[in-house]
Amino acid sequence: MAVKIKQLEITGLRGVKDTFSLTLGEKSVLLYGDNGTGKSSISDSVEWYYNDAVSHLSGEEIDLREALRNAYLASEDESIISVNYNKAVINSQKKLFTKKSKLVSEYSNVTEDFSGYLESSKKENLILRYQFLRDFIDRTKGDKLKNLSDIIGFSEVTKIKDVLRKSFSSIKSEIKAQNFENQINTQKQTLIEKIGASVSQEKNFFEKINEIIGDYATGITVASMEDVDKVLLKLKTPVATKTVTELRFLETYQTTLTLLKSETSLIDQEYDKYFKEFEKIAADVQSIMQTYFAEMLKSGGNLISKKFHTDSSCPLCLQPKDLNDLASEIKVRLLAIEESAKKKAVFDNAKTSAITIVEERIKRLKTLGSEVLLADSSNITEKNALDELKKKLEAYHKAISEKVTSGNKIGASDSLKLEDKDFSVLTAVSDRIGKIKKAMATDNTTILFANISASKDAFQKIKKFEAERDKLEAQKKSLGIIYDGFVKKQKDGLQDFIDNFSDTINEFYQYMNPGELFEEIRIVTMGEEDELNGITIEFKYKGNWVSPPQKYFSESHLNCFGISFFLASVIAFNKENKFLLLDDVISSFDTSHRKRFADLIFEKFADYQIILLTHEEQWFQYVKQIAKKKGWLIGEIKWTEAKGTHLDETPSDLKELIELNLANANIAFLGNPIRRYLEHILKTICFNLEVKLSFRYNEVNEKRMPDEMINDLKSKINKASTDLKLKLPILDRLTNSNVFGNLLSHDNPFDPKLGDLKAFWNDILEFEGLFKCHQATCTKPQVSIKNYDTVGKKIRCGCDATKYDWKT
Repeated sequence: MAVKIKQLEITGLRGVKDTFSLTLGEKSVLLYGDNGTGKSSISDSVEWYYNDAVSHLSGEEIDLREALRNAYLASEDESIISVNYNKAVINSQKKLFTKKSKLVSEYSNVTEDFSGYLESSKKENLILRYQFLRDFIDRTKGDKLKNLSDIIGFSEVTKIKDVLRKSFSSIKSEIKAQNFENQINTQKQTLIEKIGASVSQEKNFFEKINEIIGDYATGITVASMEDVDKVLLKLKTPVATKTVTELRFLETYQTTLTLLKSETSLIDQEYDKYFKEFEKIAADVQSIMQTYFAEMLKSGGNLISKKFHTDSSCPLCLQPKDLNDLASEIKVRLLAIEESAKKKAVFDNAKTSAITIVEERIKRLKTLGSEVLLADSSNITEKNALDELKKKLEAYHKAISEKVTSGNKIGASDSLKLEDKDFSVLTAVSDRIGKIKKAMATDNTTILFANISASKDAFQKIKKFEAERDKLEAQKKSLGIIYDGFVKKQKDGLQDFIDNFSDTINEFYQYMNPGELFEEIRIVTMGEEDELNGITIEFKYKGNWVSPPQKYFSESHLNCFGISFFLASVIAFNKENKFLLLDDVISSFDTSHRKRFADLIFEKFADYQIILLTHEEQWFQYVKQIAKKKGWLIGEIKWTEAKGTHLDETPSDLKELIELNLANANIAFLGNPIRRYLEHILKTICFNLEVKLSFRYNEVNEKRMPDEMINDLKSKINKASTDLKLKLPILDRLTNSNVFGNLLSHDNPFDPKLGDLKAFWNDILEFEGLFKCHQATCTKPQVSIKNYDTVGKKIRCGCDATKYDWKT
């Protein structure tokens, strides 16, 4: 069952001083009030109730709680909004009161049912004010997308897409950092040099090994790697082992440095990208530093929202702080951080790519540095050259690792890059390899041992690199398929929603603007295939698509779009609530648009509960006629210094309201209406009979309690009328009723039985009937001293049908 409001009561909030009560019974209501009477006190109170904020009271110089609280209240008085729904389990009251010299707020309903309802309602569109009609249309394209994404939950789906994209990018970066093709090609060159062929299959490798050992009586036919090891064992000699070990070390050294030299442009290219992003961030470091607080703020917000922390203090620094204020501040700060986080994400990606590539090269040099022969004095030149290369790569690493918030500068790639002179040791290594091979030239067994050993290592490295590459490529392909499919589904889903949403907006807009030149209004997404970056609004004008609406729309047309967007949002997103509060939304409309908007509300939103506020009297009179026929409640809002914002209720309105609620057994909020009705008839009777009451200063003179008026009225009747003296038992029944006592008490809860209320109400009507003529033709039905019969010495009504003796 969708939620509607049965009763709304406001006390001490904004313009409301005394209790402002709307007994709606799930019905819609039309409320008229001049500017300055406090109509918006209703929308302000309801917005605060649901969101703990008021959109137009959100400036830095405004203390929300001070602004909400009625200025005439005493410090000990509480400001309250009470809402009763058609689901009693979520009925609640929200209070604003002083605690330890600070204004704090709390809900009376702390159940999970209410908490869940409140959380759901925060995501719905319940209130529209005139000043926010153009809020969506005037946003930037990016903000429009974010606003709509947050409402429909698209932003949560986008987070999943971002995780997939991040995983996909991580694998791509790893493939790039490993530079598999370069490593594989380097090892293939070794195979060509050692066995004369770049073979890719084990079978071909074994065939080639069998071919080159054919002239040697090893007695082994190679068919596996174990056979290769057996061949090497046969060919192995002490001299060969030492020579081949040195040769293999030098060739490994040569291969590693040659590969690194070929990758210097890759390293510099990635570092340059990082350097540019570092410079951008360093120029705006203050905003970027805020991003580091995001997780902390989210954690603090979670502690508050999940009620893990309930003390009136900050859960992070433990300083005294109202939790509602703190939660609101956290939301504002997180929004500001979001934009800076986007810049930081680009920077982080550049940093990750650069540091991954550098770390992989440092790792390779460290592996080479672990070679035992490097400790030999004969290889001191090679060791020193290797150490210098590591230092250079570590300088890259240090620069990339520098905190962007440190204020320190980092060097451009020109000051760090690896140069040809850093690899000059390769000339000496190549000479040493040449000398060893020349010395081995007469020892065919040693040459064969060296070639087979080196080719085996090269072939196995190729297989290792290929396996790692294929594994990562397979992961990349799988994630790519998943990502592309996800993006398509996401985009199709969003487009389907936007198409339907646009149709509804256009339907409402065309309803209010029939036969005009602006046609087929629609919302259009912008951006790349997998990355939307904005939303714009298009419409057809003289057969051509035009954007944005501000180009041709008048203010009235723009506001029509704003209302259409809001109402379409209500239909699309409001799943919990079936009520709306519209606060002066037609102020800039011309007469025809106002009429069409009213017709739209009555026709398209007949099953919604509408709270419609306006200060436009002519429009009010037009809507009032239709609203009455539709069963709406009608009211007029007034403001006085004594009462503040209040409903200008006539007795007939109150009587109809009371009797309707008694008939429906809806008695929860009947206390105030019955008290006001009794006060009204007592004031009228006392005035007509010139009952003298003790004088009170200022507005207090108007605030007469029923018991005070009844006592003075009884005293007057006892002195002046024998006829009415016989009727006094009806007054005794009123004052002796427990309902009467509860009506006058602000301390006792008002919880009477339906039977007691009906009996009390009948006594009131009987009492009222004593002083009112029941003849339909009587033009002055009130029994009054003004109609005094000086001959018969009687007070009477205008037609003389109802009269009582009276001594003046």
